[in-house]
Amino acid sequence: MKVNFFLLMILIFWGCGPEPIPDPEAPTLIAPANLNECNTAIVLNELESQVKFEWTNALNTDSYELIIENSLTNIKLIKKTSLLTESVILASGKPYRWYVNSTSLLSTEVSKSQVWQFYLEGNSEETYFPFPAELQEPKNESIVTLDASSTITFLWKGYDLDQDIDRFDFYIGTKKNDLIKEKEGLKVEQTTINLNTGTSYFWQVVTIDKVNNASKSQIFSFRTAE
Repeated sequence: MKVNFFLLMILIFWGCGPEPIPDPEAPTLIAPANLNECNTAIVLNELESQVKFEWTNALNTDSYELIIENSLTNIKLIKKTSLLTESVILASGKPYRWYVNSTSLLSTEVSKSQVWQFYLEGNSEETYFPFPAELQEPKNESIVTLDASSTITFLWKGYDLDQDIDRFDFYIGTKKNDLIKEKEGLKVEQTTINLNTGTSYFWQVVTIDKVNNASKSQIFSFRTAE
């Protein structure tokens, strides 16, 4: 009888344990709008403008990390704040991508928003660089199964405010820093190539417009199944 009572007390105390700590949720981006020329920026001079970034409140979050990346140089600017807005001075006439991380003092998890892109207007006579292509398939860090002919189809999406994209160059390799141009001058947003099984690959797409402005996408990785 005493043993049963002891077990009952253990179950009661176990059920009254602390509530699990919720992870921070990802915020929703507001401005600058995605795939936009960001004409609401404050022009400071011929070279720089001040851009106001905004996002929604995320639950279970103590602070935010705003990450802005120059899409041409891949140089990142990181700002930490507890607010839902941040104004940043950036070089004009450049394409950028940005996102926001949510963090909590009670959790080690970090939640990331969607990644948006915008073009910060410069002088009125310039042409727009194309946005870096959005890689769609295969997904980043995924495992893919080749078809019967050992091929896989890569899909991406290109964007340009001038709507003058001319072609795409496709790069792939087994080392991130040593990609090989596998296809060039592609007029469509896909390509199919033969690959080996049980191998890790990295891939990237370069978008080129009609005046030879070019932008590089992010580099995605994946592994082919055995």
